[in-house]
Amino acid sequence: MDKKSETILFLSEMPITNGVIQAQMLPVVFEASRQGYGTEILETIGRFGSQEKFRQETEEKLRENRVVLRKMAIPQRTFLPSILYFTFSSLKIVREFFKNNTEAKIMIYARNYKFCPVLLLANFFWKIPYVYSPRAAYVAERKFYHKTKDVLFSFWIKFLEKRTIQKSKVTVLETEEFQEHLEKLYDLKDSSNLKVIYNYYDASLLPPTDWNREAMREKLGISGKKVVVYAGTAEVWYEFEKMFDLVSRLKKRDPRIFFQLFLKQDNARQESQNLTQAIGKLADKYGFEEKKDYAISSYPPAERYSYLSACDTGICLAVHQEFKAIMLSLKIVDYLGANLSVILNQDLSSARKIIGESNAGALVDYDNWGNSIASIDLEKLFNEKAPGKNKAEQYSSFNVIPQYLKLFEDVLRRQG
Repeated sequence: MDKKSETILFLSEMPITNGVIQAQMLPVVFEASRQGYGTEILETIGRFGSQEKFRQETEEKLRENRVVLRKMAIPQRTFLPSILYFTFSSLKIVREFFKNNTEAKIMIYARNYKFCPVLLLANFFWKIPYVYSPRAAYVAERKFYHKTKDVLFSFWIKFLEKRTIQKSKVTVLETEEFQEHLEKLYDLKDSSNLKVIYNYYDASLLPPTDWNREAMREKLGISGKKVVVYAGTAEVWYEFEKMFDLVSRLKKRDPRIFFQLFLKQDNARQESQNLTQAIGKLADKYGFEEKKDYAISSYPPAERYSYLSACDTGICLAVHQEFKAIMLSLKIVDYLGANLSVILNQDLSSARKIIGESNAGALVDYDNWGNSIASIDLEKLFNEKAPGKNKAEQYSSFNVIPQYLKLFEDVLRRQG
């Protein structure tokens, strides 16, 4: 069957301008369109807005790739649990999608538990098959369920997500540890529809081999420095004080070490409010002088690997939380794609594997903090040509995105 008669609706829990969506969803959307599928994407606006300045550019790229863009507005602060707003707002759009494609094979790909009700309803009423990607969202957010009404909704969400996984054609998970966690959490007797697909770095955006790295370092003001970089959102999930403490200890061994933070600030999660200001206070606490010892800035999403590749080693120290321990953060694979070594806390389940693969990096132990930092081999950490440092092909979009396309092809083919 001609793929023009096969259409995929992508449901995004964040705007198309959000860094995670730009890095982990849009490349799959664009490739689906290039492969000939009818392609639509529903974005959720109003909650994560830190990169809206790139909207015009992103919407133009969607048009160039013949991707239909749909929008639904969700309030940043909701009186009722936001899953209800997601359901009521998206159900009408999914029903319209079904009515517009009665002659085509159709499917839905959705991220985040907030789409669970609409996936189940679409499957029940219109027999639309779907691929679900939890992204560990419920596992992460349930730690904040303390009020009685939130606890009650968490039981309901848990029930809905279990049913969504069971009814999905495929549920995509980021790590084997996450799959094991869900199998145990939901007592899944049949896991044949669970599939692990790693996070990926967008290899199409890597700088060319002849790019001028030193020119970028001069632009960032880091020439002659050994740069530890954190790239991502200012979120409660990350131990910024530990990162500053670690860098300050390394600076005592080598004053050339510099801490570069490429921060994106989103405001949907109340617990993360004002963290950017708090990070500035941490710099003062550890005696870091701006531009001399550290810098806070951002980068255009399409140029993130040029900015990252100008640095030397990436850092990601996560909190002691179950969901962080079982996940593979996007920033980590971005570091690997940018040919950086990595500094990770050892209770991240993927940490030892990643350090072994990259052959350049360091693990730190929160329970043996000083000694684990003192044992870091700085020469190896900052050696641009460390053997095996660039062996991160399994996380390349060139290898990972075809797995999504094969998955979509299989789901659509099963419709007869």
